[in-house]
Amino acid sequence: MLIKKISTVLLSLLILVLAITGCGSTNTKTTTATTGEINPTTSVTQYGAPNRQADLWGKVKTIRGNKVTVFKAENKNEALTEEERAAQRAKMQALSPEERAKARDERIKVTNEILEILIPVGTPVILTNTSANGAEQVDISNIKKDDLLKLWLEKSSGGGESTVEFVQIIRSGSR
Repeated sequence: MLIKKISTVLLSLLILVLAITGCGSTNTKTTTATTGEINPTTSVTQYGAPNRQADLWGKVKTIRGNKVTVFKAENKNEALTEEERAAQRAKMQALSPEERAKARDERIKVTNEILEILIPVGTPVILTNTSANGAEQVDISNIKKDDLLKLWLEKSSGGGESTVEFVQIIRSGSR
């Protein structure tokens, strides 16, 4: 009889501990996923993006292997403060994918200046999809014609050529 009571108490405690532990881990995972979706910039920095503005924006003209030819682009929002960017981001999230693409085209002006860029093997490449508000690490082969790229450059100490240290592909949901 005593053994039966002890067994029942131990079993009850075990079930209680498992229930509490299971609920806690599920809640943590949900919070992390939600946080990544709310702020796409945060999810990009999780993949190793430098904690500064991109050095170069470009629209892909051609790509062969790890050599990319881009039309240089200028982003009107580069000079915004963090608060202004947060407001702009919230405004963009309220738009449909088509409206976002139109607003992005108005904000980012592609010039006729052509640049050839060599992306070293092993350089982190992140794909962000404007309609999904998320990011994923991809291979350089995911860069396609007409993609918008943000490039972070590692400055050389000798004043020579700069090396690409990080690439972000910005793609709308329509492609």
